[in-house]
Amino acid sequence: MDKQAPLANYPVELQFGNDYVIGFGETLNLAQGVALEFTTLAEDTRCPTGVQCVSEGNARIILTTMTPRGNGSVALNTNAQLPDSALFDFYDVELRKLEPYPTVNPQTGSTAIPISSYEATVHVDRVSN
Repeated sequence: MDKQAPLANYPVELQFGNDYVIGFGETLNLAQGVALEFTTLAEDTRCPTGVQCVSEGNARIILTTMTPRGNGSVALNTNAQLPDSALFDFYDVELRKLEPYPTVNPQTGSTAIPISSYEATVHVDRVSN
């Protein structure tokens, strides 16, 4: 799959049924007055690349949802055993990917990722009536 274009290159009003990359603190403005904002990284316990872990861990993000009918929030996870999609109003959002993936810094041993570096690839669609 091709890398998604940066948010700045998207048209002002995005269409449903596509994948979009949304950076931490950014907002996707979709058709029909719908918007999603990447507001919270609730956890990132994913096993770093090259490290053997007991479990794969999980990254959970919170998106603030805005529709003409009101605002809310949804939690999406990277771990396949937890929900990676959620419904809000008449819409569905699915977390396809969260980057960057943790790695261990060989000099410090740290796996810290600056919050501003996070980008979520999400698929947003309108739910059929």
